[in-house]
Amino acid sequence: MDITVRSEQPADYSAIAGLTYNAFVNWDPAAFKAEPLLVDVLRHNAGFDPELSLVAEHEGRIVGHVLLSPFEFVVLGTPQLGTFLAPLCVDPAYQRSGIGGMLIERGHDIARKKGYGFSMLCGHPEYYPRFGYRPRMFSLSGCRLTLGTGGDRTHGLEERPVLGHDTPWIAAAWRRVHGQDDLAMFPGATIGQWFSHAVCWRSSVLEREGRPVAYVRYGSAYPIVVRELLLREGGARDVLAYLLRERHSRDGGDCKLSMGEAAVLGLFAPTDAVTITADRATSDALMIKVLDEGNRVVSRYCDEVAAGRREPGIIAFPPALDLDA
Repeated sequence: MDITVRSEQPADYSAIAGLTYNAFVNWDPAAFKAEPLLVDVLRHNAGFDPELSLVAEHEGRIVGHVLLSPFEFVVLGTPQLGTFLAPLCVDPAYQRSGIGGMLIERGHDIARKKGYGFSMLCGHPEYYPRFGYRPRMFSLSGCRLTLGTGGDRTHGLEERPVLGHDTPWIAAAWRRVHGQDDLAMFPGATIGQWFSHAVCWRSSVLEREGRPVAYVRYGSAYPIVVRELLLREGGARDVLAYLLRERHSRDGGDCKLSMGEAAVLGLFAPTDAVTITADRATSDALMIKVLDEGNRVVSRYCDEVAAGRREPGIIAFPPALDLDA
């Protein structure tokens, strides 16, 4: 079979969307299909590189697509460039013919030449390891906490949407919180990387007397799931108590945070009534492949996690990926 792999062009967008839908429509019984929208949203990232969005053609028809999205990461406390691979899809009539592997290998080769040290994905644990991906390399969960009643200062707090002029202080707060993490994924420096892209998630700024005190991205259900909490001034207890009270009419309650227990503990004062419990769970689907074998930082991280000498880092995916939550 004569297959051509090339970078996408704007004229391909509609065909890629249709291909992505067809490839995923029977994979998940849910009526809503996030994958075609996810491709569009990831194209809006400031770091988007069309050379890393690859299509496979057969007789002029697009029969496969893979997208590797560049992001800035922190690995073992050092800045690193990597990619997030999602989605990968092949027309159902062409599956099991090696097209997916062709796309992956070409994407890896281009990303490696562009200086990206590794690729990350959430995918099928029986498929991706054949391309060098190592399972259980990160976690999407961090800790649970229970907020006791009383002791908070929620009076005067108001919630509003995150705005473009907030991004400098939010990005600076992110670097303070995550700059020494074992593994972290920086959403980006523009507003498109900080507002939520799904109706079940909110990205908000809390203000007191017109002054921003925190950025928080959280789910609407109870217990509250917080994917990011960045403080400008004030305490985490006040922020979480406000959300529990305003969203669920609770004086105290349970929360889940996509942060390690040590980092979460640093957000609270010693006198705060809060119980923090580790909840770091990973799976074979959460994988990393080292693209640059000379990158000792990323290789060391992966080797130590695989050997059990280091806990898998906790990744809070950027808001663009809320669509697939």
